[in-house]
Amino acid sequence: MYHLQHDPFGALVDAMVFSGAGGRYETAETIRHLLTYSHQDSLVLGQAGTGKRMLAQQVLKMLEEHWRVAWIDGSETDSLVDLLREIVGQLGLGLRLDADADELLQRIIEITAARTHNDESFLIVIQFADRLPVDILAKLKLLRGTGEALESRVRQLWLCNSLDDFVAPLDEDDWYAHPLERFNDTAAEQYIKDRLIGAGNVSGVPIGVKDIHRLNQMAGGLPDRLNELARDYLISTTFKTGEKGRSFPFTHVMAGLAAVVLVVIAYVYNESVGEREVVTIVPVAVQPMSAVEKKLAEAVASVEAKQQNLVAKEEPVALLETPIALADTTILAPVAPEAPQAAKIVELPKAVVPSAEPQSVKVPVSVTKVAAAPAKARLLTNGAPEAFTQQLIGVRDRTMLEQLLPQFAALESVDIVESVHKGKAWFILIHGQFDTKEAALQATAGLPAIFKDQTPWIRTFKSIRTEAVR
Repeated sequence: MYHLQHDPFGALVDAMVFSGAGGRYETAETIRHLLTYSHQDSLVLGQAGTGKRMLAQQVLKMLEEHWRVAWIDGSETDSLVDLLREIVGQLGLGLRLDADADELLQRIIEITAARTHNDESFLIVIQFADRLPVDILAKLKLLRGTGEALESRVRQLWLCNSLDDFVAPLDEDDWYAHPLERFNDTAAEQYIKDRLIGAGNVSGVPIGVKDIHRLNQMAGGLPDRLNELARDYLISTTFKTGEKGRSFPFTHVMAGLAAVVLVVIAYVYNESVGEREVVTIVPVAVQPMSAVEKKLAEAVASVEAKQQNLVAKEEPVALLETPIALADTTILAPVAPEAPQAAKIVELPKAVVPSAEPQSVKVPVSVTKVAAAPAKARLLTNGAPEAFTQQLIGVRDRTMLEQLLPQFAALESVDIVESVHKGKAWFILIHGQFDTKEAALQATAGLPAIFKDQTPWIRTFKSIRTEAVR
């Protein structure tokens, strides 16, 4: 139905696709950096179903080829000897396994330190670390080194539900905790989209936005539970579509309804033809003009004739825009109805004849010179290609971003970049220029209050310029 090559929420897509929704990708990048350069080991915290295992697998994909990795399941490890044998075997250390636990542990520390100087690195990933016994946890802490250099020891990545589940407390100076939060509605949308694209669906998301929000609420923001609910949703919608395809054709139903409507319209039209109202035209008697009205009409006609004669004799001139007002014409003396003497003269105001050369009225026009503000150098233009910046938000309407600019103390540290997304204009707001991605992440504390609860996307200026329109 949806042209999917694989189950978008199955194990195969789990191995192929890693969704960075909810800040997962940034967390994986941080863990990779700490394992490579920091003295602290990493601890991933999250409730069951938050995706700790997939995050750890993504970290392993991001490591370089010289890393040797051992994956230990803490729920199945009860003996220290079995644990050390698994570590020796998976890391390929080539040690004899007939020695006691303490001697074998010391040999692991020595040989890994020696091989680290030959450009090899070692990592132990422990799933369900909070289920390990106390004595095994104590021995694992010894792998951090006994006087050896920090860069030559075995690195560790533990996955657990909470720090409270450990019997013995961990030293915060030795471990860096990475809590995984539940998905909000926006992260759930991105997660579903990434999974569907990984399964071969590139024509859009077949699940509505409101349905995704509802599924995420039912799943409690847990990716594992969201996989099951989204799979059931796709199965149910596919079944409904198939049932509709096997039912009575919808086109037949529409054709039948159209025929019925046409018959009803024809019947109503025929019935209404005989009931049309006959409109009788009543002639209105034309009243003759009074003597005063006749004289006024003749006076107006004479004035218009004089104006036309003047225009015909002289060159065309610009006529006045204000028409001659005849409404104020007054009769100085009434006309006697039938007097034997001569009729009294009806005085009319003299018509104002426009001058052949009307005087032009000069209106002073004030010309305001606006000093052009000096062009400011854009952050996108001045940023070094390999330098990092913070992408804060992206919208369709540029004015929304312009309303956010006054919230920044230094306007030269922000810029609005126009790009194209899905064939339409897309505007993003970037902030700051940083030498490293860590510096950009630390600078999020200085952002305006509206961005306090968000994690910006740390990108290079080079990647942004490839998408920018101008």
